[in-house]
Amino acid sequence: MSNLRHVTYCGLYCGLCLNGDRIPRKAAELRDLLRQVKIELWGPDLPGYEGFRTFLDSLAEFAPRASCRERSCGLEDCAIRACAEERRVVACPFCTDYPCGRIRTLAKRYPSLLSDGERLRDVGVDRWIEEQEARRARGFAYVDIRYDATDPAST
Repeated sequence: MSNLRHVTYCGLYCGLCLNGDRIPRKAAELRDLLRQVKIELWGPDLPGYEGFRTFLDSLAEFAPRASCRERSCGLEDCAIRACAEERRVVACPFCTDYPCGRIRTLAKRYPSLLSDGERLRDVGVDRWIEEQEARRARGFAYVDIRYDATDPAST
């Protein structure tokens, strides 16, 4: 079985998180563009340049925290993780009660969660990870389709 490090208990894939791929990649692109236009020659005269450069470098070099499996990302007291660990399932889609109320609630924010979970269960972990990596390589991130209940424009 593949490395489960980036497979969350709920059935998301860490590689599709905005912080894990797109932000560092886009920050690196911006940093490269600014180097091409020789920002080091004119940038220091701008207010806040040093802080911006430091921030941009930190975004470009950002290495995402491991995953919820290692308790280094997500909620410290995630009820989904606790339930999956208690039931000894690799991921929620392999649970006999899938999709439960917690997963259905989370799916309101992540519209692909239920179909991705069914796919995980149907093709198995190894193939599913390959498919998620292919999605990542194409530039997909959950934020592209995520519903944010705090955003008034999404109501």
